[in-house]
Amino acid sequence: MAAELLLAGNGDPVVDQGVSGIGGVPAPDGAPSGLRAVLTAYATSGLAEAVAVLGTVRDEGLAVRDRVQLACLASVWYRSWGDVDRSAACARRAVAEGRGLDAASRAAGHRAMALHAGHTGDEALGDEHRRLALDLAPSGHPALLGLMTSLYRARHAIDREEFGVALTEAEVGVRLCRTGGHLGLEPFALSVGADAKSRAGRLDDALVDAVHAARLRETTGVRHDEAYGLLVLGTVHRRRRDLGQARAALEAAAKELPPGPAARALDAAIHGELGRVVVADDPVLARQHVQSAVAGADGAGRAAALLARAWVALVCGDTGTAMADGEEARLIAERREQPATAAEAMELLGLVAVDPRAAAALFEQARLGYRAVGDRPGEARVRTVAAAERGATGSRTARSEEETLRHRGVSLAPGVADALTVVARRTPLIAVLCLGGFRVLRAGSGIAPNEWQSKKARDLLKILVSARGRPVPRSRLMELLWPGQSPAAGGSRLSVQLSTLRRVLDPDRRIQHASLIDADRSAVAVNLDLVHVDVERFLIAASDACAAHRHGDTAADELLVAAEALYVGEFMPDDPYTDWTQELRDEAQTAYVSVLRARVTRSSDVDQRVSCLLRILRCDSYDEEAHMELVRVLRGAGRHGEARRRYRFYARCMQEIGVAPAAPHEWAPEPA
Repeated sequence: MAAELLLAGNGDPVVDQGVSGIGGVPAPDGAPSGLRAVLTAYATSGLAEAVAVLGTVRDEGLAVRDRVQLACLASVWYRSWGDVDRSAACARRAVAEGRGLDAASRAAGHRAMALHAGHTGDEALGDEHRRLALDLAPSGHPALLGLMTSLYRARHAIDREEFGVALTEAEVGVRLCRTGGHLGLEPFALSVGADAKSRAGRLDDALVDAVHAARLRETTGVRHDEAYGLLVLGTVHRRRRDLGQARAALEAAAKELPPGPAARALDAAIHGELGRVVVADDPVLARQHVQSAVAGADGAGRAAALLARAWVALVCGDTGTAMADGEEARLIAERREQPATAAEAMELLGLVAVDPRAAAALFEQARLGYRAVGDRPGEARVRTVAAAERGATGSRTARSEEETLRHRGVSLAPGVADALTVVARRTPLIAVLCLGGFRVLRAGSGIAPNEWQSKKARDLLKILVSARGRPVPRSRLMELLWPGQSPAAGGSRLSVQLSTLRRVLDPDRRIQHASLIDADRSAVAVNLDLVHVDVERFLIAASDACAAHRHGDTAADELLVAAEALYVGEFMPDDPYTDWTQELRDEAQTAYVSVLRARVTRSSDVDQRVSCLLRILRCDSYDEEAHMELVRVLRGAGRHGEARRRYRFYARCMQEIGVAPAAPHEWAPEPA
């Protein structure tokens, strides 16, 4: 604000002294009375009083040069107050009144128009008036004009979600602050840069800039745009999912809001962010915040406010509101060409979609939207959420994306109103992952090895999972865990391990009216209604997909792909020689091979068919049907060298098990 006032002047000591520093001092007695009145009002009472005094000033008695001066100042103040129309009118009047005056006065009018055009996003008009101002008065604060132009461009690039442009302009602004001695504006320039970095997914860098800006305000006493700086800091913390820090910054921002209509958009943004960070502690307060956000937002902030209300509604279980607000936010974002906001809207809509195929498509569109703006944490979050929604939590891909989020400074703890919290609330209390390795998740987080206290407790859970929810006799459990022990000793040990297992799975006793492990005097079973087991989900998905394939269902392709994705490895690979794992291992592998065979049958893509057949052979290198089909596919595609190599491999495999390899003409190797 102070820099704009300085730019609005024409080098006259009245203006330059009247706004020196942040906040200014009263104008000297020699200044014209109208000009002195508004400057004194601003310096002593702030923007609201200055605008009120502007409405009473009559400039008919002022000299033309002084009218130009007053029009420049009025343009700045009305724009800061939120009255864009009056700001534009004053800037145009400054240009018109300045014609025929000295170069400095004409330059002042053009500077006022350059600032106004920059604020409204008209870069071409801003550049034109900036050039005219510099041509007329090359020594009239050109660095400051360049600084303000860069910061305006950065803010409007953020609104357009052109974050690369915004960051470049913000970095120019920071550099001009330091080289030109305009240190009072450096916190604002840093906050703009932090805003751009945060939205582009550079969360660590954004936090550094936002904290640096806050410290500069404290050490210099500069309060310029403090509410905006605190909003940016709070938003960075919210994106990092740091609830405490986000709430503190946002509540401080609300206290620093300047008076007047200009603060309306800022107020709406603060309410939207606050709603998203308080929802876990106070859902009622969160809904009040986001309702205020939607009521106060317009323009570029409307979609963000709707998304805040949608996320809070979804976390609170109000799917209808979430869907309606998410769809409206998506339409607004697409119309305004805001790719990041549109991506977040589609991420939310994917979570409320009923059809798994529609959800998968929305998640993919969201991922591509985040990629378009360079937001790698956004991409990782969508892929994590998509994996969770299709039941692949704990898969290699999901673990990799979670690690990416942690590396980028994003906490995975639930609480913030976003997709990760929605998924965490949908996540079962206990998930047992046994395809590709054994892992147990409690409320979405892995149970550390030292929490088990005993390997026998883990083995007990493995045995119960292998039984697929069927009761396992206590005598059988004792025989498997402690072979050769007397029934009395084995029974006591089993009771201890059952207690240990229950304590590890539910240490806080969240489940009050049921048991994760059902046990009576004769048998023990895992409760599959409460314990999510990945192999069970895969077997159901595989059965549904293969049934759809047999019946010619149009959804079969998508169902087969989804089922295949759930099979991330064989069942209990760490226990390859135990009798109790073999039956379910064979059943899961057979289902996986059936899915692959169906995909081979339905696909017309040679590479896809070859890939599926090779995966079948990795499961069973003696599968004659897969060998023969692979050679046939390769021959049909004209890949004769590969076909001959695969035939020779097939022949060796058959010879190993004493079977004569078949050699029908249509797929036998060609003569050497």
